[in-house]
Amino acid sequence: MRVYRPQSFQKFKPKLLWDQRRSQMIDAPDQVINRIQRGTMHHYWKGVMCNKNPFDLAIYSRLMWDLKPKTIIEIGYKFGGSALWFADQADAMGLGTRLYCIDVEQREEVSDDRIEFVHGNGRKLEETLTPEVIARLPRPWMVIEDADHQYITCLKVLEFFAPILQEGDYLCMEDGLADTTGNAWKIEGGPNRAIYEYTAAHPEIYEVDAEYCDYFGNNMTWCTNGFLRRSSGAA
Repeated sequence: MRVYRPQSFQKFKPKLLWDQRRSQMIDAPDQVINRIQRGTMHHYWKGVMCNKNPFDLAIYSRLMWDLKPKTIIEIGYKFGGSALWFADQADAMGLGTRLYCIDVEQREEVSDDRIEFVHGNGRKLEETLTPEVIARLPRPWMVIEDADHQYITCLKVLEFFAPILQEGDYLCMEDGLADTTGNAWKIEGGPNRAIYEYTAAHPEIYEVDAEYCDYFGNNMTWCTNGFLRRSSGAA
């Protein structure tokens, strides 16, 4: 599936926790991350708020070229700027990717034939991603979880997609940087807690792909430990 993986310059020794699992913290000074976050929250694509940082824009481009997703499912699209960016990147690569974007608030500022915006709740995805909808979304899939970042929402997303994703599909969980910026308490541990607990209980389902998480340094991404590849284990 993949053509080119220049790994020689990006092999890092990951920082480990007490139990020898990967740390979820970004390997950069807090003041640097906070300044980049300020810019991230004011990033636009074609005049539509996008809220992506420069590291993840580059990493997502690389992952899209490697995976060549036929469907991108975005949970939490806000105004649709990131969906428009993904659609444009896919077009530039000639991938023919379609986007299926879900949010509890339909406030998109984009109208695009490549993107389907629907109302839905990340905690109740079965109401939106029905078997009929799933059957018409071609593989491979790249799922982006960027909703409210609450622990329970992130956990529900991991649980929902575990039996649905096929081997090699990706689930990208955004904004684990809340731990680094001191906001984890607001979201009850959020993405990092959900990933840590779920992968501990079900190590055969999702694999943290360090190639993307550590592309610019140990977890130098807002998706800390969040580029998850569906492995071959049975859900």
